[in-house]
Amino acid sequence: MRVPFFIQNRLKHLTNSSLRKKYREKTLTKLLYLNCFVMKKKLLLLAILALSLSAVQAQTQLKWNALYWAMGVVNMSAETKLADKWTFNGDAVYSPWKSIEGNPMRFGQLIVEGRYYPKGAFNGLYVGGYGSYHKLFKVTKWNYINRDRYQKGNGMSFGATLGYQFKINDRWALDLFASYGWQHSRYRGYMKSTGEMYVGKNASAEWLPYKLGASFAYRLGKR
Repeated sequence: MRVPFFIQNRLKHLTNSSLRKKYREKTLTKLLYLNCFVMKKKLLLLAILALSLSAVQAQTQLKWNALYWAMGVVNMSAETKLADKWTFNGDAVYSPWKSIEGNPMRFGQLIVEGRYYPKGAFNGLYVGGYGSYHKLFKVTKWNYINRDRYQKGNGMSFGATLGYQFKINDRWALDLFASYGWQHSRYRGYMKSTGEMYVGKNASAEWLPYKLGASFAYRLGKR
C-alpha cells in the first residue's frame, strides 16, 4: 500500500527508528481497515442498486404507440408499478412533419400520468390523470387548418385518461387508451405565404382530445 503524504511527513519528525516503524505499521493497519470498510460499503450499495433495478425491471413495461408510428410520429413510453393497483406512466412524443397538405405539424410532448387499475396493475381497465408539456416548433393549430397561418410556442395540458390493457402473453400486452383535457398554449403567429408575424405574444386555452393510442407493451425483467 502506498504511504500517504501526511504519514510520510509525520514520519520525518520521529527520530526514533522503532517509534517510526511502530507508527507506520499502526497507521497503515488503520488505513487498510478503512479501505476495507469503504469497499464493503460500495459493494453493498452496488448490490442494493442491482436488486432495485431488477425489481423495477420486473414491474416495468416499455411501450410503442402503433397508431402514432403509423402516422410517422415518433414515440416511446414506460410504465412502472408503484403499488398493487397504481402505476406511473411517462410518454415522449415527437412529430417531425414539416407539412401535411400544407399544414406544418412539428411538435414535441412530454407527458406524465398516474394510473389506477381496479383489478391490479397492468390488468384490464384503468383510469388515469395526466400532466404534460408541449413544444410547438411549427404547428398549425386545429382552428387554423388550411388557412395561411401557423404558430410557434409552448404550453401545458392536464386531463384524464381511460384505457384498457389486454394481456397477450407473459411478455407482451396491448394498451388501448384515450385522453381528454384542458390545454393552454402560448405562441406567436406567422403567415405561411410570407413568414411575417401576424400576432405577437398570444395565448389560447381549450378543452380537446389530447392523446389516443394502441400501444404494444413489452415487460422487462425475468419471467
